Amino acid sequence: MHYLQRLYITTFLIFSSSFALYAQSIALPDIGDSAATVMTPEQERRTGQAIIRNIRRAGGIVDDPLVTEYINQLGYKLVSHSQANHKDFAFFIINDSDINAFALPGGFIGINYGLILSSQSESELASVIAHEIAHITQRHHARAYNLASENNIPIMAALIAAIVLGGNSEIGEAAVASLAAGTIQQQIDFTRENEKEADHIGIALLSDAGFDPFSMGDFFDALQRQSRLYGSQAPEFLRTHPVNENRIADAKNRASQYQRARLKNEFDFYLTKARLQTLTNNEPTKLSDTFKKNLETGRYANKTAEQYGYVLALIKNAQYTKAENILGKLLKQEPQRIAYLIAHAQLNKLAGHRQKALTIYKDALSLYPKNEALSLPYITALLEMKKAKTAVQILTPLLHGNITHPGFFQLLAQAEGQLKNNANQHEAQAEYYFHIGQTHQAITQLDLALKDPSADFYQRSRIEARQRVFKEELIKNKS
Repeated sequence: MHYLQRLYITTFLIFSSSFALYAQSIALPDIGDSAATVMTPEQERRTGQAIIRNIRRAGGIVDDPLVTEYINQLGYKLVSHSQANHKDFAFFIINDSDINAFALPGGFIGINYGLILSSQSESELASVIAHEIAHITQRHHARAYNLASENNIPIMAALIAAIVLGGNSEIGEAAVASLAAGTIQQQIDFTRENEKEADHIGIALLSDAGFDPFSMGDFFDALQRQSRLYGSQAPEFLRTHPVNENRIADAKNRASQYQRARLKNEFDFYLTKARLQTLTNNEPTKLSDTFKKNLETGRYANKTAEQYGYVLALIKNAQYTKAENILGKLLKQEPQRIAYLIAHAQLNKLAGHRQKALTIYKDALSLYPKNEALSLPYITALLEMKKAKTAVQILTPLLHGNITHPGFFQLLAQAEGQLKNNANQHEAQAEYYFHIGQTHQAITQLDLALKDPSADFYQRSRIEARQRVFKEELIKNKS
């Protein structure tokens, strides 16, 4: 974390006065006009990717494939109804209990897990995501970051990553760093006009995608009430997206132009909330008791999702028999639901029935080929049982696609290590390091791969080309 803390201070000194001057003296361009000349779509995408790597390096992302799959499905449902020139978006979960979400250059949208847990409906969650999508489709970032030239993109990426992580008490340790990040955040926050525009477009997206258009105003209203109760502990969302009575009224008036959506099946939403509760809770016994009490007293939004959360909590508490009994009933209701199949395999693995766990994963993957949520734990289990050849067979088509979890590269490195393919192992490990923001280590791994006598001409050429990319990344970071 010392690296990010230094970047807080360094980038604060470089950029704080510039952003203040920019906000005060430079008129924003018209939508679709000169914004495109300020930062190209390729620059925006590269900036966003660099930010993600910086956040991931600091442990700021919840890298659970099931949760990531859900939030991307929800996000793309909204994107499909937008006026975006491109549909290349990516949604990810920030490991922060505060209520917040943010849009990054290049179509990247981060959602704090605290926002998901606090949302009372899928429409409320969708309303925030729709708002952030609108910031991107309207090119607000191209305006806000117009001082970030191509050479400064890596510095800006580190800065924004630091800001994103600054509210996490475990990650943002230095008080001076938090102060610097907070100051810069105020200077680059979107203008009121941009916020209003994002609200209006977001509400239209909600309606077009079949969500409740009134959910945005309702969510703002609930947050404002919460801010009155908690004072200085108000949700981060209100500090980065200021809400007042006029904004709430405007959102509700705008929503009244659309028809209220019919009640949707929100089971995946409630299932994701239950999963996030277990993933982010460090007191499994207490959490298990909470799920149990909720089921006994009827304090739940969805009984089946609450039972699923109870199963996961029981597994974390090593209460496998009790978990098996409840999970068995869920599987009878939906024998092909991926979340249940993964829980069933994990339960069996932890209970010592490792071969049965592999069978469950294998059968499930035949139903859902290349599914990341299934593949990641399956490959992990295979490697634990020294079945590297099977692991590589599953990994190869995955890595030829567009994976979202960098852990697959690390699994490939482990598999190649078990097979004694040293050059391949170093090459895969290099990709893992690069995707989690450790570029120096990535280059070191490629150096080791080039020194290995087993690497042929074609592999060496590929490694050298990749090494040039990594070195260019380092040079830009030093610019």
